[in-house]
Amino acid sequence: MKIVLNMSVLGKNPTGLGVYSQHTCNRVSSYFNAKIIGGSKNENIKGEIIIQAPESISLGSKSTFATLRRLLWLSKIKFNTHQYLVYSPTHHGLTNQKNQIITIHDLICIHHKKQHRFQYLYFKYYLPYLIRKCRAIFTVSQTSKEEIANYYKFPLEKIFVIPNGVDRAVYTSVPNRKKENFLLMVGARYPHKNVEDVLRNSAYWKDQYTLIVASCSESYKRELEEIVISEKLGNQVIFKDYLSQTELINLYQTCSALVYPSKWEGFGIPPLEALACGANVIASDIPVHREVLGDAVTYIEIGKKESWKKAFEDLENNTIQNSKALEIERVLKKYSWDQAADKLKDVLISLEPTLELNIK
Repeated sequence: MKIVLNMSVLGKNPTGLGVYSQHTCNRVSSYFNAKIIGGSKNENIKGEIIIQAPESISLGSKSTFATLRRLLWLSKIKFNTHQYLVYSPTHHGLTNQKNQIITIHDLICIHHKKQHRFQYLYFKYYLPYLIRKCRAIFTVSQTSKEEIANYYKFPLEKIFVIPNGVDRAVYTSVPNRKKENFLLMVGARYPHKNVEDVLRNSAYWKDQYTLIVASCSESYKRELEEIVISEKLGNQVIFKDYLSQTELINLYQTCSALVYPSKWEGFGIPPLEALACGANVIASDIPVHREVLGDAVTYIEIGKKESWKKAFEDLENNTIQNSKALEIERVLKKYSWDQAADKLKDVLISLEPTLELNIK
């Protein structure tokens, strides 16, 4: 049996979902005789593209009704179930395909339906239909696995954790590189990222740091700009659009800390990237952060000012920060793409032992 990798929704500016898709696709292609449904960004994808998706259905597309176009396009594709297993590293599966696996990274849109209206409708009404056609579901954390099983009433034993990773050949620290007096937030496009909690607790950082908020746009950015005015933060908060990988790494390496106070996550890649680049991390005390990050970071309790006060006091305490070194290394070794790839290969073979191996 051959495996088909559904990369149809991969766009030009991949965020966490796209990075995960690229890594898993390339590793599967290296192990198995894989065919690919290609997206609009293919230069970093290894393997034979047998179907090319239009750019209008890609994630981040400016096309009107992109979600509907995506569903209609994917509904036209079907493979022989006795010859092909279809694997989608996202939740965008093939409507008419029975022998398939999809990946549900999180249920953030269920928790915060107003910020992801179309995605909420997809997860609430369409995804249950698609799940019934799946042999298994992949996800990225134990936290997400349990939530998916409970919400969709899908058998827990058919949900497999294939975690995210961080590429330490790319995300690296520079010994003795000088830290600058700024805090960093990345991927702050939606309200669940909780930038407002950082702004409203500016009393604990504004005298020493500026705040850079990256990948923030549209209505949420406008809301945050109003808070900046009300808190009289002036030029101490800098908003940036989409960052290139080089720009992001430079900020990770030079920031005083990455601040990641999300209300909910399925995994959370930026804290791992920041740790790999030698940054301190302040993160919200939510289940998945405890699962993934362990004791490698400083935690705050959302909405509790005293925890913010202590977090910034600890940030200035070199003894406390240096004591995290061994735990940081343990976390980074655990969440590597090599580890994720080995797990992915083993699970796919256990689900379908007849998959054709790549003989190259």
